Amino acid sequence: MTYRICVDVGGTFTDLYLRAESGNADSFKTSTTPDDFTLGIVNSVEKAADSYGVTVRELLADTEQFVHGTTVSTNAIIEGTTRDTALITTAGFRDILWLRPEIQKNTYEWRPFPDPFVPRESTYGVTERITAEGDIETELDETQLRDIIEQIRDDDVTAVAVSLLWSHTNSAHEKRIGELLDELAPELHYALSHEVNPTIREHRRTSSTALDAAVYELVNSYLSRLSHELRSRGFEGDPLIITANGGVMGSEEVADSPIWTVDAGPTMLPVATRQLAKSELDSNDVIALDMGGTSLDMCVVTDGSIPRSTDAVVGDHYMLGIDKVGIKSIGSGGGSIAWVDDGNLLRVGPESAGADPGPVCYRRGNEAPTVTDAALVLGYLNPEYFLGGEMKLDRQAADRAIRERIGSRLGLPPLEAAYSIYGTTIQDMVNGIKTVTIEQGIDPRNYVLSGGGGALGTFVVELARQLQIDEIALPKDAGVVSSIGGLSSDIRQDFVSSVFTDSEHFDHDAVNDTLVDLESDARAFFDRAGIERADQSLSFYADARYPQQMDELQIELPVSRVGADDEQRLVERFHDRHDSTFGYAMPDESVEFLKWRVDARGSTDDGDPLSTPVSPTSDASDPAPYAEREAYFGESMLTCPAYRSERLTADCSIDGPAFIDDENTTIVLPPDSEATVTDAGNYLIRT
Repeated sequence: MTYRICVDVGGTFTDLYLRAESGNADSFKTSTTPDDFTLGIVNSVEKAADSYGVTVRELLADTEQFVHGTTVSTNAIIEGTTRDTALITTAGFRDILWLRPEIQKNTYEWRPFPDPFVPRESTYGVTERITAEGDIETELDETQLRDIIEQIRDDDVTAVAVSLLWSHTNSAHEKRIGELLDELAPELHYALSHEVNPTIREHRRTSSTALDAAVYELVNSYLSRLSHELRSRGFEGDPLIITANGGVMGSEEVADSPIWTVDAGPTMLPVATRQLAKSELDSNDVIALDMGGTSLDMCVVTDGSIPRSTDAVVGDHYMLGIDKVGIKSIGSGGGSIAWVDDGNLLRVGPESAGADPGPVCYRRGNEAPTVTDAALVLGYLNPEYFLGGEMKLDRQAADRAIRERIGSRLGLPPLEAAYSIYGTTIQDMVNGIKTVTIEQGIDPRNYVLSGGGGALGTFVVELARQLQIDEIALPKDAGVVSSIGGLSSDIRQDFVSSVFTDSEHFDHDAVNDTLVDLESDARAFFDRAGIERADQSLSFYADARYPQQMDELQIELPVSRVGADDEQRLVERFHDRHDSTFGYAMPDESVEFLKWRVDARGSTDDGDPLSTPVSPTSDASDPAPYAEREAYFGESMLTCPAYRSERLTADCSIDGPAFIDDENTTIVLPPDSEATVTDAGNYLIRT
C-alpha cells in the first residue's frame, strides 16, 4: 500500500494527515518542538506508523508524496533571528524601505511604523540609472560598487539584497552586480530583485528581495536537514513545500526562492474548505477559519475564487510584495492568554502560551489562564481524551488559575469567569470575521462557515449564530484542516512581468512577447517538477486599473495571446470586475495595464482527500454516546452526551447539547444545534 502525507507545523501542534492508497485517511497531532521543528515532524510520523502497525522506515518507503508546511522563515522574521542583510540600491534611493506606501485606515488611530527590515547604515546607493522604458541613462559605476562590496564584507553581514530602480525592465546592472559579488565576495549569498519579484513598485520589490535574502540560509539549512531526516528514515522522493501562493513546490525549487515559504501554512485553509463546501453543499462561497493554539486564520472564498494580494505583511509590518493568498490572522487561539486590563476589562490575547509551556492545564509551568483552560472548566473538553488520551488535562489547575487571575478581579466565580473568557473570545473572532466580510461589502449570511484547527470546533456553532450563518461544514479530520489542504493542492508557481500599456494605445507586440516569455518560463518549471503535459494547466492574467487609481484588479485573459479583438473583451472584463468589486464602473474611461502573469499549475492529486466513505447502519440516526459530562452554556449545568468521532456512521444525526470527541479536536454542539455525518464522513451542522 502507498501513502500520501502532509505535515503542517503550527505554533502549538504539528499536524499530520495521511491518506492511504485504499482511500482511508487518518490525522495525528504531536506537540511542536520549537528548538528543532524536524523533531516534531519525526514524532508525528512515528505516531502515524505506530497507528498503522508498521515501522517508520516501512511507512516512508511506501510514501509517494510528502508535503510539508514550515514556519521557519515566518518565525525568523517575527523573532528577528534572520541573517544580517545589506541592501544595494540606486544612488539617491537609500530610503526606499523607509518611505513605504501606506494608507492609515483609521484616521484617529496612531500607529507608528517600525524601522525597516534592513537598517539604513547597511543600505548602500550605487551610481547607475535605468529609465522606465529600460534604457541605460547612467552606466553602473563599478569602481564605486567594488568599494561598496568591500564595506559590506567589513560589516560582517551574510546576505545581500540588490534592488535597483526599473531593474524589472532592464536587469543588466543587477546582473553585473551579481557577477561582481561572485568575484569579490563569494561567501555572501545575494538576491536580485528582477529574479525574486520582477514587478513595478519599488518598495514591494525591494522589501521582498531583502526578505528573500535574509531567510535564504535559514530555509536552505532547514530544508536540507528535513530532507536528510526523511531520507535516513526511508523516504526516497523530494518533499513538496507549501508556498504562499496557495500551492506547493519541490524543496529544491523553494530553496532558490525562500520568500515563498513566508506565512505559507495558512494558505492551505481555503484550498481545503473550498473543496469541502463544493462537494458537500454545492457552494462556492465559504468563510474559511483555522483556529489553532496561537491564532485564528481567516479567508473568504467567493464564487470559488481564493483571494490573493501583494499587500500582505509579516512581522513588524514588513511587506512581502509577492502575490500571496489573502489570509488575515488575529490573536485568538486555544493558547491565547486571558487577562484583566487596568480598566478592569477582560481581554483575551494576543499573547499566547504557545506550545511551551502551553495552557495551565498542560501542567508545564504556565500560570496564566488561556482559552483552552476556560473550555476545560466549562466542561467542553474531556480531560482524559485530549490528543486521544496521550495528554491528560488538569481541570483543577485551570479552575484555580481562572479563579485567581480573572474571577477575583471581576468578582465572578470560576465558572462564570470561564464563560466570560469564552464569550470574549467569540466576540473577538466575530469582530475579526466582520473585517473580512461586512467591511468588504460581503454578507456572511450568504456563506458557508467551514474550516478546522484544534480549537475551532469548540467555538464554531456560537460563531455561526453570532454571524447569522445557517450552514457549517467541517471535515472529518477538522483538527488538521491545513494539512488536508496540502494534499489537495497543486504544484504551483506564478510568473510575472511588468509591461505598461493602455486600452487607447495597446502595445500588442510588447504584451504578446512578454506572454511568450512567461509561458516559456512556466513550461520550464513544469519540466523541472516532472509534471506531464496532460497534468499541466496555464492561466493568463493582467493587472489593470483606471488612470490615477492606486491599486489594480487581476483580470483573467480570454486567450493566451492578445489580438485586436481580444483587447476589447479584456477591457470589458475589467469593467465588469470593477463593478462587482467596488459597485461601479466607468466604461468611458481608458484602462491601464501594468503587469502580466502566468499561473502555472501541475496536478498531483490522485483522489479527493476530503472523501473517506463511512458505512451507514440501520440505527444510524440514533448513535450511542460513549460517555456523558456536565457542561455550562450560560444558564446552568447541563448533562450532555459525548460521542467518539470514529464510531459515528454515515447519515447519523446528533442533537445538541452534545459533544463529538476526536483525537485532534472537539466539536461542541450547544442547545438547539444539530450535526449530521455525511457519506464522506464529514460534518454538516445547522443552527
